[in-house]
Amino acid sequence: MRPSALRLPSPRSPAAQCTVGTASLSVIIPAYDEAERLPRTLEESLAHLSTTRRGPWEIIVVDDGSHDSTCEFVAARLAAEPRLRLLSSGRGANRGKGAALAAGAAAARGDLLLLLDADGA
Repeated sequence: MRPSALRLPSPRSPAAQCTVGTASLSVIIPAYDEAERLPRTLEESLAHLSTTRRGPWEIIVVDDGSHDSTCEFVAARLAAEPRLRLLSSGRGANRGKGAALAAGAAAARGDLLLLLDADGA
């Protein structure tokens, strides 16, 4: 038996633009020893979402046991940006990118998930 195909509206249809533009969004950034690259990506993402996003959004940084100051950098930004969240597996408890993404997805509040590497890719 063939499973039924999921039919999504065309990205150019008014229904898709309204739904995607106003749905809640969770951006998940897995990070392991990313103190050098994460600040730029995080600041650019915060600026972009703050000025262009119509619906509710959040950014979740999942620190996967970094030995550098990745976790401290994000923690310092939490008070200034309530839509930023930090999950940490604990210093040195590296479980891998897949586990970090899974943890971020499980904690996400958004209807849509966007996976973003710490280097902005």
